[in-house]
Amino acid sequence: MLAALIGGAAVLGIFVGVENRVADPMFELSLFRIRAFTAGNLASLLSAIGRGGLMFVLIIWLQGIWLPRHGYSFADTPLWAGIYMLPLTAGFLVAGPISGAI
Repeated sequence: MLAALIGGAAVLGIFVGVENRVADPMFELSLFRIRAFTAGNLASLLSAIGRGGLMFVLIIWLQGIWLPRHGYSFADTPLWAGIYMLPLTAGFLVAGPISGAI
Protein backbone atom coordinates (compact mmCIF):
# COMPACT_ATOMS: atom_id res chain seq x y z
CA MET A 1 0.00 0.00 0.00
CA LEU A 2 2.76 2.40 0.93
CA ALA A 3 4.67 1.54 -2.26
CA ALA A 4 1.53 2.22 -4.34
CA LEU A 5 1.02 5.62 -2.68
CA ILE A 6 4.65 6.60 -3.16
CA GLY A 7 4.62 5.30 -6.74
CA GLY A 8 1.42 7.23 -7.50
CA ALA A 9 2.89 10.44 -6.12
CA ALA A 10 6.06 9.90 -8.18
CA VAL A 11 4.08 9.30 -11.38
CA LEU A 12 1.96 12.40 -10.68
CA GLY A 13 5.14 14.45 -10.25
CA ILE A 14 6.52 13.09 -13.54
CA PHE A 15 3.22 13.93 -15.25
CA VAL A 16 3.33 17.53 -14.00
CA GLY A 17 6.97 17.86 -15.09
CA VAL A 18 6.28 16.54 -18.59
CA GLU A 19 3.11 18.61 -19.01
CA ASN A 20 4.99 21.80 -18.17
CA ARG A 21 7.65 21.10 -20.82
CA VAL A 22 5.71 19.94 -23.90
CA ALA A 23 4.30 22.30 -26.53
CA ASP A 24 0.78 20.82 -26.56
CA PRO A 25 -0.01 19.44 -23.07
CA MET A 26 -2.85 16.97 -22.46
CA PHE A 27 -4.06 19.15 -19.59
CA GLU A 28 -3.41 22.86 -19.11
CA LEU A 29 -2.09 23.04 -15.54
CA SER A 30 -2.33 26.83 -15.52
CA LEU A 31 -6.09 26.39 -15.07
CA PHE A 32 -5.38 25.70 -11.39
CA ARG A 33 -4.32 29.35 -11.04
CA ILE A 34 -8.01 30.24 -11.45
CA ARG A 35 -9.44 30.29 -7.95
CA ALA A 36 -12.95 29.10 -8.90
CA PHE A 37 -11.56 26.18 -10.94
CA THR A 38 -9.32 25.05 -8.10
CA ALA A 39 -12.08 25.41 -5.51
CA GLY A 40 -14.56 23.51 -7.67
CA ASN A 41 -12.15 20.63 -8.21
CA LEU A 42 -11.28 20.53 -4.51
CA ALA A 43 -14.98 20.49 -3.60
CA SER A 44 -15.60 17.64 -6.05
CA LEU A 45 -12.67 15.68 -4.62
CA LEU A 46 -13.88 16.11 -1.03
CA SER A 47 -17.42 15.17 -2.04
CA ALA A 48 -16.21 12.00 -3.75
CA ILE A 49 -14.10 11.07 -0.71
CA GLY A 50 -17.14 11.61 1.54
CA ARG A 51 -19.38 9.47 -0.68
CA GLY A 52 -16.78 6.72 -0.78
CA GLY A 53 -16.38 6.79 2.99
CA LEU A 54 -20.14 6.70 3.48
CA MET A 55 -20.55 3.69 1.22
CA PHE A 56 -17.60 1.90 2.84
CA VAL A 57 -18.94 2.39 6.36
CA LEU A 58 -22.48 1.41 5.35
CA ILE A 59 -21.29 -1.82 3.75
CA ILE A 60 -19.26 -2.75 6.85
CA TRP A 61 -22.24 -1.92 9.08
CA LEU A 62 -24.67 -3.91 6.93
CA GLN A 63 -22.45 -6.99 6.70
CA GLY A 64 -21.26 -7.03 10.28
CA ILE A 65 -24.20 -5.75 12.32
CA TRP A 66 -27.56 -5.04 10.70
CA LEU A 67 -28.03 -8.01 8.36
CA PRO A 68 -26.92 -10.71 10.86
CA ARG A 69 -29.22 -9.21 13.52
CA HIS A 70 -32.14 -9.45 11.09
CA GLY A 71 -31.77 -13.13 10.25
CA TYR A 72 -29.32 -13.20 7.35
CA SER A 73 -26.45 -15.68 7.54
CA PHE A 74 -22.92 -14.33 7.37
CA ALA A 75 -22.42 -16.20 4.08
CA ASP A 76 -25.26 -14.22 2.48
CA THR A 77 -24.45 -10.77 3.89
CA PRO A 78 -22.15 -9.60 1.02
CA LEU A 79 -24.89 -10.22 -1.55
CA TRP A 80 -27.61 -8.58 0.53
CA ALA A 81 -25.41 -5.64 1.48
CA GLY A 82 -24.91 -5.01 -2.24
CA ILE A 83 -28.65 -5.27 -2.87
CA TYR A 84 -29.42 -2.87 0.00
CA MET A 85 -26.86 -0.38 -1.42
CA LEU A 86 -28.51 -0.25 -4.86
CA PRO A 87 -30.99 2.55 -3.98
CA LEU A 88 -28.13 4.71 -2.68
CA THR A 89 -26.16 4.06 -5.86
CA ALA A 90 -29.18 4.87 -8.00
CA GLY A 91 -29.66 8.09 -6.06
CA PHE A 92 -26.05 9.09 -6.75
CA LEU A 93 -26.50 8.28 -10.45
CA VAL A 94 -29.63 10.44 -10.69
CA ALA A 95 -28.37 13.32 -8.54
CA GLY A 96 -24.95 13.57 -10.20
CA PRO A 97 -26.02 14.98 -13.59
CA ILE A 98 -28.72 17.12 -11.96
CA SER A 99 -26.28 18.71 -9.51
CA GLY A 100 -23.78 19.22 -12.33
CA ALA A 101 -26.39 21.08 -14.37
CA ILE A 102 -27.38 23.22 -11.40
